[in-house]
Amino acid sequence: MNAATTNIEVDNYMSLKRIVFLSVVVTMAYYFLFTLNHYFSRPTFDNQETEQVLEEDNDDTNAVQFRDARTNTHERRREFFESPEAARRYFYKKIVLNIPLTFIMVFAVVLYCKMVFGRNIKRRIDELMVVILGTLVITFVLSAMCTLLQLGVFSERPGPPRTTFQYIMRGYLGDCSLMSIAVMAVYLLRALHREKVADVENETLRAENLTSRYETLKTQMDPHFLFNSLNTLKSLIDIDANKAEDFVHQLSSVLRYTLKNEEVVTLENELDCVRSYCKMMKMRYGDNLKFEHSIDHGKYDHYHVLPLSIQGLIENAIKHNVISSKQPLTVRVYTDDDNHLIISNEIQPKIGKEEGTGIGLANLSERYRLKWNENVEIFDDGKNFSVTLPLKEN
Repeated sequence: MNAATTNIEVDNYMSLKRIVFLSVVVTMAYYFLFTLNHYFSRPTFDNQETEQVLEEDNDDTNAVQFRDARTNTHERRREFFESPEAARRYFYKKIVLNIPLTFIMVFAVVLYCKMVFGRNIKRRIDELMVVILGTLVITFVLSAMCTLLQLGVFSERPGPPRTTFQYIMRGYLGDCSLMSIAVMAVYLLRALHREKVADVENETLRAENLTSRYETLKTQMDPHFLFNSLNTLKSLIDIDANKAEDFVHQLSSVLRYTLKNEEVVTLENELDCVRSYCKMMKMRYGDNLKFEHSIDHGKYDHYHVLPLSIQGLIENAIKHNVISSKQPLTVRVYTDDDNHLIISNEIQPKIGKEEGTGIGLANLSERYRLKWNENVEIFDDGKNFSVTLPLKEN
């Protein structure tokens, strides 16, 4: 994937509109939690509970120092605010000032992450280090600016006295925690986008693969089948014109069915093609070829199979086995009670005939796997050969 492609991919899920939306969501969620924490866990300056706890402390040195510091802070807050209403007004002013400043900070960090993602850094650890270091620098610069602005707006502040640097570092540590949440949100957004893209690509590839396989099988006519059918037709014309006419009728039915553009067919329709094909083969081989059908039509006629699956398996049996008066071939087609259809025959290998490549069976198995995630079972013990196809009700 080149840099241009990566930039297009990043723009797809990190547009300016989404960056603004993400920044607003992170900022508002942060200040919502901050407000809840302020009201439910932080005592106001006129809360007497703190004083009672401090008075109950023992007299060790740490407790005394802690009590003195808390008392001084408590007194400074009491002196700074005239009333609880004044404290709340001060808090609201800070929130109103901090929200846009925090939004700008989050927006800058997310925009920086987008820029890093567009650089197409190959190693994930290198990309993560660039994001972390850049985020820390951006956060420090913007946090320091925001703190200085707040010190200018609120010249007097409650609490213990601090230097400007202490105020900056205190605000920076708090902003780092917020920026880490923003960075994690960006990485989560990218992970969800990549998962969605991967799912779409996999489904597209599966659909294209399935379509191409179907079209190949439907439009590909075995030249040997057509050549042998024409030779049989020629011999029938010389012997029996009525049989020749019937042969042409059955051949046209098979060809017409082969050219249909359907992804799935009912078992009833597939068996219509199979009957026509079997009649043609009977005209060619006579009593040397037999077909035995044992199918529960009442139950399975409206179940579904893939087109040309049964016909292809019967053709495969005829192609790879000896058919003669001494070795007649019987092909059986039957259903069981578990929604399966089985095509079986005894193995009568042709002498000097090269073994099949197995591409046809592999192709059939792949079609069923792609279409219904079902397995085609193949059995071969050297004496008998059978293929079990799943029948789908819907």
